[in-house]
Amino acid sequence: MFFRSTTAFRSTTALPLLAILALSALWASPVTADSLRCGGALVRTGDRMFDVRRACGEPDVAVTLHSVLTTTAGLVPFEEEWQYNFGNQRLIRFMHFQNGRLTQIRSGGRGFLRSTGDGCRPSALQTGMSQLELLARCGEPEVIETRVTARSYQLAPGGVLFPVGIPAEEWFYTFDETRFVRVVTLVNGRVVEVDQSRQR
Repeated sequence: MFFRSTTAFRSTTALPLLAILALSALWASPVTADSLRCGGALVRTGDRMFDVRRACGEPDVAVTLHSVLTTTAGLVPFEEEWQYNFGNQRLIRFMHFQNGRLTQIRSGGRGFLRSTGDGCRPSALQTGMSQLELLARCGEPEVIETRVTARSYQLAPGGVLFPVGIPAEEWFYTFDETRFVRVVTLVNGRVVEVDQSRQR
């Protein structure tokens, strides 16, 4: 939510208020760190994926952010985010990798116990939540469809224009009490839109 004020209000109280808003934003934003303890092992930025997987186990969610097209191996993931839920006594962790190396560790909200999705309500679907949080609140969707959100066009080596877009997943949840299907769009492991399908 953006704060708007009149000139008169800005001249008298805006500075303290803006300072409070800025501090609140800092407190609410995910905390970054250079290292994380998983059990008895310590992982730190610069570690390989193998080392992180050995210390922390398989991620609960692995999201490919960017891939590189190679001539021999096809599409190879270049940038990934691993999302870890260590339970309700610890914080959710987001580990960012580039070219197989850990580049950033971020902390999210408090972790959670596993959910079957039985308690999911339409109001639980919120933009900005991570894929891991969505799974915690509502479980696996009935259907997942993948599409591309086209942004621009790029010239291919053969001289042909092709669309360059961002891959998006649409997760479909049905709620009996409303008889509407909610369509949750995820890009790079985050919910960017919540919409409803037509009535059945």
